[in-house]
Amino acid sequence: MLTRSWRQRNLASLLYSLSHRRLLSQKIPDPKHVFTDPSNNEIVDSKHFFTNPSRDNLIEEEAIAKSIEASIKNQRRRRGKQVSSALAAALFATIFGYTIGYKVLYLHEHSFIPAYPVPKARNFSSNELKHINVDEIKHLAEYKLLEKLSMHPMIKEQYGVPLHKSQGISLESRQFSVWRQDVDPCIAGILIAPIDSPKDEHTWHNVPPLCKWRITNRSVNFRSFADQVLGRVGIDSSDLIQVIKPEKDCGDFKYGRPPHHSDGPRTMHICFLGEMKLGNEDLIIFRGTCHIDLKLQQVDLLRKENDKLVRYVLYHETKE
Repeated sequence: MLTRSWRQRNLASLLYSLSHRRLLSQKIPDPKHVFTDPSNNEIVDSKHFFTNPSRDNLIEEEAIAKSIEASIKNQRRRRGKQVSSALAAALFATIFGYTIGYKVLYLHEHSFIPAYPVPKARNFSSNELKHINVDEIKHLAEYKLLEKLSMHPMIKEQYGVPLHKSQGISLESRQFSVWRQDVDPCIAGILIAPIDSPKDEHTWHNVPPLCKWRITNRSVNFRSFADQVLGRVGIDSSDLIQVIKPEKDCGDFKYGRPPHHSDGPRTMHICFLGEMKLGNEDLIIFRGTCHIDLKLQQVDLLRKENDKLVRYVLYHETKE
């Protein structure tokens, strides 16, 4: 009796273990495909739901897509050209209508149209050189240079004082050049004036019977622009800031040309560069500026030592 029940118990456990292993070995069915077999399902192309995707159809569809894309690009390009041409026409009419039609023809005033920025440092024109005494600047620069050289210990020891080119002949600059250095940023543009305005020393191009024009440079004075903006609200720039460097401001400067004198920058510095021969093969290079007063910025001595060109900085201006 006991052996029979033990056998039944072992047989039941064996059957249970076999059925459990079979269940574990089988894959769990996908709940999305309970009633279908996913291996037999075909993915249908939505573009060819009612047609057969042959090669001719594909070529025809590509051609249609390219033509549509080309037409869209042409339409956008045409619209962009229309907008840009309309903006250019409006800008042209606004600028030239105001500058020529209103300021020049109606008010009989000069008008300036800015074009492109120009560097602050540039050469003087022939008309500007007529208002500058270059010989006087050269003489003052040589005087300042000889003063600096006479006080330098190296020059005293090796060349002696006073400095002379030869017995009884003082030193003079061999080369001397000047250029302008504007304080404010500058812009080149077209200056337009009435056709009947008085003649001056500049060269004008006439557009009869409307106006005359020429290319010129103008400085962008941010302080005057700020004064105009603050003046509209009843405030003066002097109430907010105080000028502690008068050389940066416009005033009764020797070479600070006022607005009524010309259309050039109101405040400019004259920069110079010169060479002076000190010995047989020794050369002095000096440069500086001339505005309220003439100032030397740097003095260099160039000479050969052991077949090598050596440069000595004798003087360099330090900004406080």
